[in-house]
Amino acid sequence: MIKEFDFGIIGGGAAGIGAGKNLFNTKYTFEIIDRNNDFGGIWYAGAGISPVYESTHLISSKNNTQFSDYPMPADYPAYPNNKLFLQYLRSIANKANLYQHTLFNTSVISVNPKDSGWLVELDNGELRQYRYLIVCAGRHGTPIYPKIPGEFKGEVIHAINYFSPKIFENKRVLVIGGGNTGCDLAVDAVPQAKKVIHSTRRGYHYMPKFIEGMPTQDWLMSISDGFKSETEMWQYVKRTFKTAGYDGVDYGLPAPDHEINQAHPVINSLLLYHIGHGNIFHKPDVKEFQDNKVVFIDGSQEAVELVVYATGYQIYLPFLENENFNIKSDMSHTFMHIFDKKYDNLFYLGFFNAPSGLGNTSNTIGNLLKAYVQARESNSIAYNKFLKLKSGPNPDLGRNNFVGSSRHDLEVDLWKFIKSLNFMTSKLLEK
Repeated sequence: MIKEFDFGIIGGGAAGIGAGKNLFNTKYTFEIIDRNNDFGGIWYAGAGISPVYESTHLISSKNNTQFSDYPMPADYPAYPNNKLFLQYLRSIANKANLYQHTLFNTSVISVNPKDSGWLVELDNGELRQYRYLIVCAGRHGTPIYPKIPGEFKGEVIHAINYFSPKIFENKRVLVIGGGNTGCDLAVDAVPQAKKVIHSTRRGYHYMPKFIEGMPTQDWLMSISDGFKSETEMWQYVKRTFKTAGYDGVDYGLPAPDHEINQAHPVINSLLLYHIGHGNIFHKPDVKEFQDNKVVFIDGSQEAVELVVYATGYQIYLPFLENENFNIKSDMSHTFMHIFDKKYDNLFYLGFFNAPSGLGNTSNTIGNLLKAYVQARESNSIAYNKFLKLKSGPNPDLGRNNFVGSSRHDLEVDLWKFIKSLNFMTSKLLEK
């Protein structure tokens, strides 16, 4: 027997919880499918594919990460650790009765269109029929390893396999990757390693976690209305960070080849501190491996025993890999990183990057999806106009303002994104 629901949600992480929360107390039936034994997704350390390690804390502040209608507890710090955030996510799932709507310890094998909906095969042998399908899993599905010439004979891991700094103990360590994870891991290695080398492809702008007594993102939002232009604001921000000691050039690092608002922010209060104290040695990109030596593009060499790739992840959605889909890691097959361009009842949540946490976008996206479904089921004029928009190019989400690297394939400008979400919602609600 095939069980039928209005909505199927694949994935019980933050995006899946947000989707379920927005469907709770509506007329629609829904089911969440998750391969783990509880909610949390990538924040469920040790379960499935989780990039969380012992020292992981939020990069976005509590205020910028929490759901607007479900604040984090008052006693949470400005940047909760991974355990506190996991508790928070599960408390939302519990409040919205999502446990009663979720099938845990279950993976999706295949998805195929059937009868104006979706036939979903599960690994327990059961079948589901959903009218609408929301994909909330696979964003960090596959670790990316750069192709570096030569052979390294020491130990190699990707950040996905890192959990405890004990792995660095008394070793000469090379961390490759200039993003937030790479910076965190280089800092993690300092107390344990014999030597810590940090390799990045380019120069970066660094932001502290706190400035003028506030979490940095809260501070940025608090000053955003006080300038005549965005350019003027960011120039002020750069001067403030430099005065506070967060200009990498002052520590001998290469100057960035982009403006401070043209890359996903690197927020770390300790990396430059340790570079300034000689605890972390910066190196440029790796040219090649030679047994236990690493040769860098500036010609310098280092003997190392452990290489850690903090080089990101690629989207992996094996249950959509068949003749019906054209899934790409850059999400070019979607409209606004949410709506599938081919199918009008298939959505993706969590497949974008913004310099903020989920709190600023989750409910806004939920309102858009509810307006879309309402318009679709009434076959309104607004819905048919939206279909024409959906089949065309994306609105300006600010992507072209960012550095042209794989790290920014899914990047959006937060305010342009929210503005577009609200605009589309208002258009779909038109009579």
